[in-house]
Amino acid sequence: MPTFFQNKDSLPPELLARWDHAVAEYDRVLNGICGDSEAKKLFFYNALREKSALFWRLLNGKDPLPMPPPTRYSYPWYEIIETPGPHRVGDIGFHAYGRPLGQQLAEIRGTDREDRLFIEQCGWAVLSCNAAAQNMLETLQQGGTFTLEDQNRLMAAGPEWIVQYGKWPAYRLFVQRYRRQTLPRFLEDTLRLVDKSSWAWTNTVMICERDGGGIELESDGWFLEKEEPCCTGS
Repeated sequence: MPTFFQNKDSLPPELLARWDHAVAEYDRVLNGICGDSEAKKLFFYNALREKSALFWRLLNGKDPLPMPPPTRYSYPWYEIIETPGPHRVGDIGFHAYGRPLGQQLAEIRGTDREDRLFIEQCGWAVLSCNAAAQNMLETLQQGGTFTLEDQNRLMAAGPEWIVQYGKWPAYRLFVQRYRRQTLPRFLEDTLRLVDKSSWAWTNTVMICERDGGGIELESDGWFLEKEEPCCTGS
C-alpha cells in the first residue's frame, strides 16, 4: 500500500499551504460519493490521508475528476483517464466472466451472470469482443490446465475486448508486443518465469544482450487505450 507522504509536518510549504483546502475538498468529494451509506464510507473513505491518492492529488493543486476513475489494485487510476496511452496492464481476471453470480451479488449488480473483466483487480463491463477473444473465453471456460504454448497460441490470435468503467468512455483491451529488460543478477529467475504458464510472458523471445550484461526480451502483453469514436461520412 503506497504512502504518498509521511505526515503533515513533512510536507514542503507549497503543499502545506493547500492543506485546509485539500481536507475540505476531500470530505466534499467523499460525501458526494458515499452519502449516508456506511458500507460505501467503509469502502471509499481512507481516514489515513497519507495513503489517499485523492488527497495527494488535491494537495498537489489538481482538481478531482467529475466521477471516480477506475482503480488499479484498489487505488484511483488517474493516468488511464488523463494520459492518452496505450497503458500496459498485467493482471486480468478472465475465468469468472460469463459465470453465474450468487443471489446477493446478482441483486446488487442487476444481472445473474458475471459481465465484467477484472483488470488490475477492477471490474470493467464488457461491451463486445472479437472472435479471437470469444475463442479464448470458451477455451478458458472448459477448465483444465493450460500450458504456455496454449496461451501463446491464444494471445497470438489477437483477442480484443471493448470495455467500460462506469460512465467513462469505452476502452479497447488488446494484445501488443512490448520489450522489457532484465539485469544479469535477475536473468535466471526471469527465464524461469518465461517457462511458466503466465499471460504476462506469452510469445517471449530474446532480442539481444545489452552492454551492461543484461538481456532485452520481447513479449505479448495486454494494453488499454481509449476507444476512438466511429466517424461516418455524409
